[in-house]
Amino acid sequence: MERFLHLHGLSVGYPTRKVLENIELEIEKGEILTLIGPNGAGKSTLLKSISGQLPLLAGSVMMQGQDLAKCDAKERARKMAVVLTEAIRPEYMTCREVCAAGRYPYTGRMGILRREDEDAVDRAMARMKVEDLAERDFGAISDGQKQRVLVARALAQETPVLLMDEPTSYLDIRYRTELMETLRGLAAEGKTILMSLHEIDLALEVSDRLLCVKEGGEVFCGTPQEVLTGERIRDLFDMPAGMYEKLFKEKAGQAALTQQDHTFFANRSCKYFPCHKTEDTDNFNCLFCYCPLYGMGPDCGGHFRYTKKGVKDCTGCLVPHKRENYPLIMEKLRARNRSGQTDAALENHGDPGKKETPDISEILTTVNSAEPLADCIRGITPPDAEIARLVRDDLDNLAMPPGSLGKIETTAVRMAAITGRRKPRAERRRIVVLCADNGLVEEGIGSAPQEVTAAQAVNMTRGLTGMSSIAGYRGDQVQVADIGIATDYHCDKVLPLNVRKGTANIVKGPAMTRDEAERAIRIGIGLAEQASRDNIDIVGVGEMGIGNTTTSAAVISVLTKRTAEDVTGLGGGITEDAFRHKVECVRRAVTVNSPDPEDPVDVLAKVGGLDLAAMCGVFLGCARYRIPVVIDGLISAAAALCAVRLCPDCRLYMFPSHESAEKGYRIAMEAVGIEPWFKLDMRLGEGSGCTMAFGVMEAACAVLDRMATFEKAGIDDSYLDKLRQDVTARGEIQTGSLHDRK
Repeated sequence: MERFLHLHGLSVGYPTRKVLENIELEIEKGEILTLIGPNGAGKSTLLKSISGQLPLLAGSVMMQGQDLAKCDAKERARKMAVVLTEAIRPEYMTCREVCAAGRYPYTGRMGILRREDEDAVDRAMARMKVEDLAERDFGAISDGQKQRVLVARALAQETPVLLMDEPTSYLDIRYRTELMETLRGLAAEGKTILMSLHEIDLALEVSDRLLCVKEGGEVFCGTPQEVLTGERIRDLFDMPAGMYEKLFKEKAGQAALTQQDHTFFANRSCKYFPCHKTEDTDNFNCLFCYCPLYGMGPDCGGHFRYTKKGVKDCTGCLVPHKRENYPLIMEKLRARNRSGQTDAALENHGDPGKKETPDISEILTTVNSAEPLADCIRGITPPDAEIARLVRDDLDNLAMPPGSLGKIETTAVRMAAITGRRKPRAERRRIVVLCADNGLVEEGIGSAPQEVTAAQAVNMTRGLTGMSSIAGYRGDQVQVADIGIATDYHCDKVLPLNVRKGTANIVKGPAMTRDEAERAIRIGIGLAEQASRDNIDIVGVGEMGIGNTTTSAAVISVLTKRTAEDVTGLGGGITEDAFRHKVECVRRAVTVNSPDPEDPVDVLAKVGGLDLAAMCGVFLGCARYRIPVVIDGLISAAAALCAVRLCPDCRLYMFPSHESAEKGYRIAMEAVGIEPWFKLDMRLGEGSGCTMAFGVMEAACAVLDRMATFEKAGIDDSYLDKLRQDVTARGEIQTGSLHDRK
């Protein structure tokens, strides 16, 4: 091989501190050199220094006899592409535009790409399998997808040297494996690769040599066989006694026996690998060494037999593991990986019971904060009107008649303004369910016993209720919180945030104290803050609590100054006599407690419930942390009304779902100022309408993310100029609207 890159007397670090010094290293063309070592040892510093992003303290980096320090930035960028761990945040750039940035060392001052530049971008994106992300907003994709796009950008640069700092960051097992295969292919084509890795097993598989970087400045370079010894690894990572033997002893023995170049799925961790020392390298009978499908049962075919050597021979499998079957084997592997990712998504999102629960201590930090509730509410500001205007312009340029998608378009505008993203996301959706009991059930107004609250809260975590079964099918997360369940239950998946075990009977006196109401509101704000930390894109607000249609009717009656008869409905289903008694209970509760209609917290404390107060807090918190939030049915609408009365700007963050069959719902939503999207004659509650609203919001995001403009569709849109003027004049398009009103 050709000696290509020379690190001569290299010392790297910072003006006040040397990290590594006196490095002398020759790197050959087409070699993969991997840096391994503990955190903080200097791997990233060394790579940044080689790339020129940090000045050298001493020595030089020579490429084919040329000192790179004497190259200008453009010339250096033609020699060396870099992928670092620092996150980049380009504003309003598509993934293709990010990849195309790799071609700028070859363009003129205007940065205009030629046909050959476009072709290079196409090749790089195809190699990293990110073509389907080309027109998506780079800021709106997952971290793993971003990493693949950034590697594609580096490949588009078409440099002889590629530097990568922890390139497997954020990648799942499938893409890690594919990246390693890609790097091996690039090295075979002559590209020299320097990278750092934390995964020792990957480093052993893909590397020609390993550069061990130890904290304190010591370095050692050798082949995987030379490096993988107990003494070397134990010393490098400062392992306690016994850990090396547990993790690496078997691999070390195998590595010493690995001399042949088995390039087809050669698995150095296979305990049968030594059996291939004397075998033809085209013999792919060992499942352990050569079959990525091994262990997949029926997907593999499973028709193997044992040879005399005790090795599994899979020549009888449905897809014999021969070199010519490589494409078919890889396709089956990718299909399996896709299936595994879907299963994982369903496990984490579809089955609410398997969703990781938030750290309750973080929520309680917000609850116990010294910040007055009024100050918290004053921190809520309107959505970004400028983003709304820009997105309205974006929609006008899409290949469709103006305003033809109706509320899908206004929803897109509002979501963009709320999140500050020109292309908002709807990938991570969570329904927050607040559960609490109400003391007025002793009046006999409920259609079910009080114990049902606890039972259904637990069933929600198992995906067994009406809402959670729909959410599980769609892949929406469900978070269940106990704000005031009165009866005992056992379920560690229900968040234990109980303020008190149920409220008092509002027919006889206040439901709770003002402090308890404020605490419940703060819990809701804390749950919204947790959703923000979890990067949730949309929140839906649901509830569970026997008797809460009655408390909701009382709250709506006070805040809207309507009679008990106007706002009281049948709830979960009761007899006519029970209904008349329910109306009387609402009337008596308002009369006995005399809540102040100008003080929503007083109303919640006197005639509301803990679930309503916490739901009000979620609405306020979503507005504070700029998360689109969906109103469900009657109880959710009552809580939304409380939030809007506390902070009118909170309405700008709310989205409707279905029109509840409950009488008070329409009155509450009119007071909030939002028109429902669907009429489905539902009155289940729980957040069941939120799952349907999520679909509309996903559609709005998809339009902004994927729909072609007239220009990209090759359509001259001048024929629409007059129509646009007429539509605007008629007011059919709410340009830059932050509202979704009737």
